Amino acid sequence: MCGLYGFLNYSGSKIGNLSALTNSLAKQAAVRGTDATGIAYNDKSKIIIQKDAKSAYQINLNHPDNTVCVTGHTRYATQGNKKQNYNNHPFGGSCENLRFALCHNGILNNDNELKKEYQLPKTKIETDSYVAVQLLEKKKLLDFDSVKFMAETIVGSFAFSILESDNNLWLVRGDSPLSLVHLPNYELYIYASTDEILYKALVDTKLFQEIKTGNFEEIKIHSGDIIKILSNGKIMSDKFNYNEYLGGRKWWEYDMSGDYDTYVDELKYVASYQEYSGEDVDELLEQGFTTEEIEEYLYCCE
Repeated sequence: MCGLYGFLNYSGSKIGNLSALTNSLAKQAAVRGTDATGIAYNDKSKIIIQKDAKSAYQINLNHPDNTVCVTGHTRYATQGNKKQNYNNHPFGGSCENLRFALCHNGILNNDNELKKEYQLPKTKIETDSYVAVQLLEKKKLLDFDSVKFMAETIVGSFAFSILESDNNLWLVRGDSPLSLVHLPNYELYIYASTDEILYKALVDTKLFQEIKTGNFEEIKIHSGDIIKILSNGKIMSDKFNYNEYLGGRKWWEYDMSGDYDTYVDELKYVASYQEYSGEDVDELLEQGFTTEEIEEYLYCCE
């Protein structure tokens, strides 16, 4: 369970203190992960990536107020040592037509298989998410066809944000949540993993007045959607075929068998597909819930 957040400002002018908006989004998104925090943005067509193995509560993210687009991530580490900063998001990539930065929320189950199948280059990055970068690079061009190829090739739970070096923003949703609003008076799009994160982040900003007065538009992103927001504010969209998996099976078919520790590990794995963390499972166990009761709750949440 990780957090995605960011904005695209197509106003062509400074809104003022956009770093405050970025930090507010990051701190609210920290509820979904405190192992690392990062952002990517463009400065004179060069992608700048800031990331650190610290929670959003511990760092201050900075970028120019005339920044057009920011994509950010708060990490709950499941694969890849968080202390090695190259394992943290965003990840940089390059195609023939541009450079990009990618963030991922979810768990990919077939990254090792894909590395072998497509003979992807070896890298020190251990995080499963990085295979999405490599698949896009494999296609050489970042376009709807390559994004669709990546989304339909991976197996697992996911939502992606992808920032291009020309300030276009891609949002790709599998079954992980993703919320997007448009503030037309400010010519600004803002997104986050959940409505709660997004609106809580706006409460302490002047932008919340737009929400209070109804001067905003909610843009629904469904499983299988690919959204491309251009730097001028125009939106393009497409769809991909998405199938919900858990290790090659529907999550509710997962075998909850074995000894107690294995059972708990499997519960945490299944819980991640319902957007709960391993810490949530531990907390329920500490409160006296049995593993069977937690499993039944997860079944009911499907």
